[in-house]
Amino acid sequence: MKYVVAGSAAADCITFADGTCTGFVPGGATLFALTGIQLWTDDVLMCGGFGADYMDQMGQWMERNQIDRRAFNVRDPRNPLNYMFYRDEGGWDTKTVYGVEHYDSLDCNPRLDHLEDYLEGTVGLTIFRGRNPDFFQQIFALRRRFGVKLNWEIKADYAVPEYLPELREMLQQVDSFSINQPETFTLFGVDNDEDAIRCLRTLASPLIIYRVGKRGIYIIKEQEVLFAPSYKKYPVVDVTGCGNSSTAAAFYAWCEEKDIYEIAAYANVTAAQNLRYYGAMELSAENKALARQEVAELTEELRRTQTVRTIA
Repeated sequence: MKYVVAGSAAADCITFADGTCTGFVPGGATLFALTGIQLWTDDVLMCGGFGADYMDQMGQWMERNQIDRRAFNVRDPRNPLNYMFYRDEGGWDTKTVYGVEHYDSLDCNPRLDHLEDYLEGTVGLTIFRGRNPDFFQQIFALRRRFGVKLNWEIKADYAVPEYLPELREMLQQVDSFSINQPETFTLFGVDNDEDAIRCLRTLASPLIIYRVGKRGIYIIKEQEVLFAPSYKKYPVVDVTGCGNSSTAAAFYAWCEEKDIYEIAAYANVTAAQNLRYYGAMELSAENKALARQEVAELTEELRRTQTVRTIA
């Protein structure tokens, strides 16, 4: 398998600020990451823990979108259920029905879920994690053993100043790192994007994906920095998972040796496709063909309108 996502999936019931509600739809950060790669290639799977009832929750969507479930390891009778409540200012609150401990217990455990069985020949492995030394010890060992490129989207509870020295050391073993604006401001104690980029540039990862919400994305590729405004082609249906899916798509494009303009285009087209749907996007042949057309068009637009800066 060329790409592997280490994680799990949940069903989310989303209530928006205006009171409208989606009912339960497929979700979870790493499921969005899976779709962010599978929009571009079918050579991808997710490895992690699931509840026995996950097909009752998400089965129709998974069958319709041909999700490879070989690495889904049933480890509990119940799959996670979440209630999400968006606030007027754009943030959200989450209630996990069976508790946070239950949810976290089903995230990928490399030993329990036999992650190594799916890494032979793998190019890219992507994770969404907070602080978990045992997990990272296993992941870094697998990275070295299989020569796989590692993408890490950090959880907010790890992006705090007290962990910065530890993060600097860890990121020497991470190939692609994704973080959003509020997390970056907190981590480095800054309050603007220029200072944030300057601080992020001091990290060791060759690719850094700095997400600035509805404004767009910065791609920091070694000494190069590019800002790409959001791709605003479609009405916004649901923004849930746009950061997760765009991060994974940017990582995919980097692994496929795309240039910095293409990496940004893959990320922003993926986010635009994601926001068309409640919960996880549809991965139809029509949507995949449309996305490929859009990424070619957006790449050329970015080349015309955006300038790559060099940071020493």
